[in-house]
Amino acid sequence: MKQNVLLVLAIFCSFALYAQDEQETDSNSKFGMQFSAKLGYGTLVQPDMVDLHGTVNVGNMLYTYQLTVNTSISTGVEGLQFQTNGVSGGENYALDHMYLRIPLYLNLRLSLFEKQLDNKLQAYAGAGLYANSLLSEKIQTLNGTYKNKNQGWNGGFGFEVGVKFEVSNDFIFGIGFESQSDFSKMKKNDVKRKLEGISTVNFMLGFKF
Repeated sequence: MKQNVLLVLAIFCSFALYAQDEQETDSNSKFGMQFSAKLGYGTLVQPDMVDLHGTVNVGNMLYTYQLTVNTSISTGVEGLQFQTNGVSGGENYALDHMYLRIPLYLNLRLSLFEKQLDNKLQAYAGAGLYANSLLSEKIQTLNGTYKNKNQGWNGGFGFEVGVKFEVSNDFIFGIGFESQSDFSKMKKNDVKRKLEGISTVNFMLGFKF
């Protein structure tokens, strides 16, 4: 997943260079795309086990549609990796989860210092729901490595805030903070679990079609 985050950052840089060289097009386009890299932490909760706190690495690709001047919706795909270490039965282990998420967010924006910066600096906020699937699980101990796939689905909600800067009519860079939490447990093979208290710092690039 760390390689995926680096790939997203590389895509960021490519679009930044593209945006600077590209001639201005129709700035009234309602459709766009957004790429984000997110770094933070979260907590894995399972019945009859202690809560496990670990690191979170996220990369996503979203499609956006402008509803009004200051509101939009976004959806797409997101890959989330959760990593932590724990002890079970006196034995240390390393846990690596890979999740696929499908979010649907409603987003609001507000221009800051309109006259001074010509509406290029904006505050934004977004909230919504996501469907979540545990694609793969890897548990590594001194005695070996155990892997599981397709460990079920659940749902959650999230909220994010931050600022965006309009580099050109069709290219935006942003940074913000996001909080997410599963509201239902994922159930598979008599195992129930969910991720809570996911907090990340987000780096975003967006552009219009």
